[in-house]
Amino acid sequence: MNVLKKIYYIILFPLYYLFKLVKANLFLAWDILTPKMMINPGFTRIRLEISSDFGLLLLSNPVSMTPGTLSQDIDRERKFLEVHLLYMDQREVTEHEVRDIMTKIKRILE
Repeated sequence: MNVLKKIYYIILFPLYYLFKLVKANLFLAWDILTPKMMINPGFTRIRLEISSDFGLLLLSNPVSMTPGTLSQDIDRERKFLEVHLLYMDQREVTEHEVRDIMTKIKRILE
């Protein structure tokens, strides 16, 4: 039964990420096409719940590939991920989404 759950989570993760990627692209395109851009760049640090190399790779790549965010750095102790945001006013939402990605990755790696 555990193997079936893991397969389910492995299939679900790319679909979840694809949905988030399309949504972020549409939002960024809308912002670029409107007369006044809402961009307010900055950095935030997100506490990591994953410490394995593969887990950090699985986390940092989707964060970097999503428009509006970029994985900047992981500290030496692997406790924080520094992320560059185009929209600092949506920092809490972005941090929640990154934590949601971490939760999904932890399910795959367990």
